[in-house]
Amino acid sequence: MQHVSWFDARTLLHAEGSQRIASTEQVELSSAIGRVLAEPLNSPLPVPHYDSSAMDGYALAGRGPWRLLTPQESQPGENVHRKTVPLEAGQATPILTGGLLPPGADAVLRLEHARLIDDGNLAIVEALPQFFESSPHQQPAIGADIRRAGEELAAGTTLLAAGVRLGARHIGSLATLGFDILPVYTQPTVALAYTGNEIITDGLPGPGEVRDAFSPQFPFIIESFGATVTSAVRLQDSAPDFHHWLGHTAADILMLTGGSSTSDVDWVRRTLAELGATYIFESVAIRPGHPALAALLPDGRLVLGLPGNPLAAHVALYSYLPAVLAGIFGQPLPQLPTGTLTAAVPGYSKKDLRLIPVTVEATPGGIRLTPRDKTRSHMLTGFASADALALVPPEGAGAEKNCQFLELPA
Repeated sequence: MQHVSWFDARTLLHAEGSQRIASTEQVELSSAIGRVLAEPLNSPLPVPHYDSSAMDGYALAGRGPWRLLTPQESQPGENVHRKTVPLEAGQATPILTGGLLPPGADAVLRLEHARLIDDGNLAIVEALPQFFESSPHQQPAIGADIRRAGEELAAGTTLLAAGVRLGARHIGSLATLGFDILPVYTQPTVALAYTGNEIITDGLPGPGEVRDAFSPQFPFIIESFGATVTSAVRLQDSAPDFHHWLGHTAADILMLTGGSSTSDVDWVRRTLAELGATYIFESVAIRPGHPALAALLPDGRLVLGLPGNPLAAHVALYSYLPAVLAGIFGQPLPQLPTGTLTAAVPGYSKKDLRLIPVTVEATPGGIRLTPRDKTRSHMLTGFASADALALVPPEGAGAEKNCQFLELPA
């Protein structure tokens, strides 16, 4: 088998994805978390979209003290934030946080900074002088505690670019601007197959058995990348099972864990040959994870074969699926950040790139990458506490050496 570099593997998959640009659809705001925007979004309103109070208190006009004017009594269920009265100099009216600023108002006096004098016939609002000792008129400055329309954003401002994966914070912001429907890319479909007769799914494994390290979290990881998992099955290590699944499963991407090496019980490569598949790459010059493969079936379905060892499979999943999805969503292949190793990492004897689980710490001197231990291909202990995978060159890297790294989303 001919190895390609890890960088080339990602570039090839991104190029393949770019030939499969997803169609678009409209989804409700409440269903858009995790989806990828298909069009840029511009603000339909200025933000804020009206002049309002930043505090509970009194809207003021001119110098105090101020004669208090009150709107008509509110009815149950009425929106009191919209009730107001026009003001002239020397007048004030009660106002709530977020309440519409009355015409003529030029400042807001906080409730806790005010004194109300009401003899039953006339109500007067005064500013408590101890809060305004530096003010020449011992009252709030013009514009105090007023939120002006458009001070955050002007109408038409670009909010989000096409290709952004929407998170909960995006949705909150878009909701305040009145968005109900969003244009997003359709989600590529992924079918999963877990292989290995030695795998058990519950209880303590005995000699010659291992617990399933993939099915509890792989669907969640895949969907966090923006795809949707349409099916997940377990395949016995038999030629008919592999042939039937690869030949008949409907999905844009078929992903298998295990079975991608060259032993007598590894059926992926032999089945791909029988089905007339063509390789995008047959293996990758990395450790862990070199048996990973990508191939195209004659009908265009993409096959990603992940190694069977747990860390190797996770490295392959985080390395390759986001690359092809970026292409499908019209996104560039993300640039890799760089950090400094806090400890030396040896090279690999076969001169392959090493992807090492590390923790990431932002310091005043830059990003620090601390290698984890217990990071052989069958181990997940170090990976479980890692933030990223550091790309260590074949010759290794010493402490204080700069390395690129691939971030691991939480």
